[in-house]
Order: sequence, then C-alpha cells, then structure tokens
Amino acid sequence: MLVLMPPLIPLICLGSGSALSSISPSGAEQNGSLDKVIRVVHPGVFDVQASDYVVRMRAWGVAFPRRDQPGYGDALSFTERKLVLKTPKFKIKREFDDKNLKIADVLLMDGTLSFTREAIAAGIGWHLEEESGRYGPFVIAQLKAKRSNLGVWGNNFNYQQVAQPFARPNPQLPNALNSGSGFVPSLSFWVTSLGKIHRPGCSFYQRGKGILTRNPSGRDCRICGGRKAK
Repeated sequence: MLVLMPPLIPLICLGSGSALSSISPSGAEQNGSLDKVIRVVHPGVFDVQASDYVVRMRAWGVAFPRRDQPGYGDALSFTERKLVLKTPKFKIKREFDDKNLKIADVLLMDGTLSFTREAIAAGIGWHLEEESGRYGPFVIAQLKAKRSNLGVWGNNFNYQQVAQPFARPNPQLPNALNSGSGFVPSLSFWVTSLGKIHRPGCSFYQRGKGILTRNPSGRDCRICGGRKAK
C-alpha cells in the first residue's frame, strides 16, 4: 500500500535575537512582536523588554527637567504613567546616540498617540528642536502649553537647552550673579534690539541681540506675555 507523505517545509533559523516591534521612518511596521516597557530610568528614558534582551531607549524630540530642577517629579510620574507595562510602537529615528540610547518616536494607543507630543502639550517637557527640527505637531503643542502657562512654562525657571541631543539642561536662574554674595535677582526680562520683551521660559529668551533687565520697556511678547505672564 502506497502512503503519500505531506511535503516537507524547510525551517529557517533566524537566530536567538529578536527585533523590537517598530515602525520604519516610512511608517511601515517591521514586525508584530509585543515589546513591553518594564521600567523608567529618567523622564523620557526607559527600558524595553524584547524577547531575549532589554533595550534602553529615549523618546525622540523632547527634553525634560533634570533631577535637581522644578518639574522633575512630574516628568518622571508622567513617563511612568504613560509607558510602564505598556506595549507601544516605536518609530526608530536613530539607532544609538552618544549615550548608547536608541532614539524613537513612541506611539501609544495602537500608533495613534505620540508620547512626545503629549508630554510637550502638557508642559511636562519641551520641544527639542535640535533633534527633531521644527516639526509641526510639536511646535503647535508647545505654543499652546506656553500660552496656558502649563508645567515648566509656569515655573519661572530658566531651563538652559543645549545643542547636543539628550545633554541635560544646565539649571541656572536668570542673570544669576557669581560674586559669591548669594544674591540672585528674582526675574530678569530679555529685551531684543527691536524692543520686544520676553520672560524666562520663552523660546526667544536670550536669543539674538538684546539685553537682560529687571525693568524692561518695549512691546510684550505675544507668546509668553512679556511683563505680564500669560
């Protein structure tokens, strides 16, 4: 009696490693595995558990207060609430930065909600233009947060943004004196050469030509409010 055997299907060994569930820059999903965020290290920095290993990642296009700055606790809690034990999708923007962190746009709610945009819109962090450029959704979210004086924009604290992505902001109060007397002016305004007045936290603060003064004269910025905080 002749017995027909089913055809053999070749098995291809793909190795022991697995790729993070991610979306290419073009938007195409690369694989369907579910990679879970298992812990938050700093605001915007977190560990993702893949099948066989853990990858440390950073959210693209946003910076947060450092540990000794106002708003750090809120930023840490926000990141934990949004990401821990979640399985977001990741649009990889850079394989590794100088801190050996993988940079990604973190997409929640089945890819419909950007973690970065949510953080910026709530004033939890600010738009890192040096990394993402003037990306429209982030720019608009930050303008709205500033106008509403949300989060970091209501702290009257000068978060010094630096050029290198993920280099921590250097905490420094506006116009702080280094004379050793311990005296620090409460608030200094930036008056541009065109007579526009900006307060600390405004994206135009200390940009271009201008002077720092505690008694400004000129036209108030329509974004930050100048002498009158919005």
